[in-house]
Amino acid sequence: MDEMTTLKNFRPDAPACDRARLAPGRQRLLDAAAAQRRRRRFWPRAGWKLAAAGAAAGVAVAAVLVAQVMPTNHTHRVEAEYATSPEPADGQWLYQKTLTRQSTLNFRDDLNPVPEKGAPEFTQETWTQYGSGKTRRMLMQGGLDSVVGKAVAGSPKELRRKVQKLPSEPQLLLRSLSKIIRHAGDYERIAYTFSNADTIPFEVRISLFRALETIPGVVVRPQLVKDALGRPALAVHPSDDNSFTRQTHRREELLLDPKTYEYRGERTMMLAGGVIDSKVTAEETLISVSAVQRFAAAVDEPGVRP
Repeated sequence: MDEMTTLKNFRPDAPACDRARLAPGRQRLLDAAAAQRRRRRFWPRAGWKLAAAGAAAGVAVAAVLVAQVMPTNHTHRVEAEYATSPEPADGQWLYQKTLTRQSTLNFRDDLNPVPEKGAPEFTQETWTQYGSGKTRRMLMQGGLDSVVGKAVAGSPKELRRKVQKLPSEPQLLLRSLSKIIRHAGDYERIAYTFSNADTIPFEVRISLFRALETIPGVVVRPQLVKDALGRPALAVHPSDDNSFTRQTHRREELLLDPKTYEYRGERTMMLAGGVIDSKVTAEETLISVSAVQRFAAAVDEPGVRP
């Protein structure tokens, strides 16, 4: 007789452990395992360093690049994002702030960038009128620029209405989105929706992400990356065999929250095989990373912050 049979004979009247009784302990184990995995993979393995064919200068630039993607202070924290709030009036303006941290690479010659001194970092603030789609931007020297016309998919109000009605089935969603945004491919349409819709219901965000995964050639990177605020993010992009990446050795990535699929910003990488300062890069190199802050509260006029 084996040990388990002996143990069962001690308490023959004991009830069997059903799923409900086992579920709390199982969930604790799963949560602990997931936390351990996140700690191990929080930083990408090699994509944040610059290796320029063994050159010492490449190592120096790598240190600068890694430093730039770490949040330098807490002044850019997100106050509210996709929060429940009353729908804005047509005349109100939606506020958005984008923080971008760039590498010290100069791209005057696209195919052969050179390192420069300094650590470019800038913030772009925009106000978009909810009903009309008119946009105003804060200029570097202060003051607002002139009014920019309507976006591709219309005003925030129009886009919100259309996005809320998107079907959940991936292929139906892609077909519906092609009628909203006509001049692009499936990946570009979804990326545009994430980056331009002021409010996307959680269920729709899940559907958009599932549709992304069905598009041939679209890659969801297995390791989490960080946006410019240091928040963990999923990086999604077309495969590296597309014409833009082949010509420029640059990869443009869409950043999404790994749990809620909220839009986090963008990331641009210089791929191995590109040329930096006449030296062939051996590893992926960060060019720029951004982080987007969206505030649920609308304001009455451009230039006013929530």
